[in-house]
Amino acid sequence: MRQAVLFLSRFLFSLWIVLISAFLLLLLQNAPSVPNTPFASLSIRTEQNSTVRLPNRIFTCTETGQQFQCQTELQDRLLALRLTKGKDYKYDFSNCRAEYGGRSVECKDTGLNYAPILAQMYEIKNLGLSSQQIQAIRQEYWSMNVLVRLGELRLLWISTGLSLAAGISAALFTWFHPGNLSKSFASFACGIGMYQLIGSWLGRVPYTLVTPYGFTPESWGSVVSGSAIVTGVITMLTTALLLWSSLNRFSKSLLSISTSAAIFSLCWWSLTWNSNHLLSLLGLADMFSQQGYSYLIMQIVQVVSILLAVAAAILLWLRTNQSIQRFLCLGCGFGAIALATNLLLSLLLGLGYVD
Repeated sequence: MRQAVLFLSRFLFSLWIVLISAFLLLLLQNAPSVPNTPFASLSIRTEQNSTVRLPNRIFTCTETGQQFQCQTELQDRLLALRLTKGKDYKYDFSNCRAEYGGRSVECKDTGLNYAPILAQMYEIKNLGLSSQQIQAIRQEYWSMNVLVRLGELRLLWISTGLSLAAGISAALFTWFHPGNLSKSFASFACGIGMYQLIGSWLGRVPYTLVTPYGFTPESWGSVVSGSAIVTGVITMLTTALLLWSSLNRFSKSLLSISTSAAIFSLCWWSLTWNSNHLLSLLGLADMFSQQGYSYLIMQIVQVVSILLAVAAAILLWLRTNQSIQRFLCLGCGFGAIALATNLLLSLLLGLGYVD
């Protein structure tokens, strides 16, 4: 039985690496390249009133005094765009003209998107393409069109699923491999948790409370980030000290409390960021969107985070082989969820896939 579970843990961990790599590759390959290409995206409106999205990275653009000229090959014919610069901001285009195979086609502004700066999206139609040609274009740029069909909500669901899978895989893997690698990752995760906790706590201090002491908003921001980094590094080192060394009762108690605060932050961070998307995935978002239910969920998340933080402190204080193993599962599991969530959400926001 143990061998079967050990194989399952390694298989899940390997599968997660494959899935996260494929997802990241899909996002990065199709991310808008602005301002190298000065518009966020271009869509083709077909005769059947459907759309095919073209990634902006396939266009080669040159800039003149009054406009941007972009072109690409599409079904062995040249597709060219001419975008007239705005008066106050050159990327706020006042006009779009398009030609396909030397013939003028309609070009319409369809709004703005963050990519990773605000940039305009365009739609062209009346290209005269057959259904077979449209299908060939859709197949050539299938990954871009898959992301468009998924949409913002499903991308967030995938992000939540991959984050939770990261935590489960890390916890299972750690249970069977509670060695130096697991201890290092748990220490690093606790450092990140404390960094987030201190940064969030100090970041809520109103500027009106600190400006009388000579702080400017910029200098206070430096204090917040510097304090968060220092406490995060100290927590990472003290957690490593607890996991690798034997300490007296007082030192062990003091450092265990510090590490438990970091575990609270990781649990709170993981559960808060993923709960809404998980409820949406399960079809329960509308039911829990009422104010009373939202408050109840936050209270449950807070209680669970506190209980897990207390459990972490106790496990570290006991410092038996079994308690250390359980702490590592807790720290690595929630650490993996928190880090994966932060990475994926930052990537989705930074690349313009979600607002």
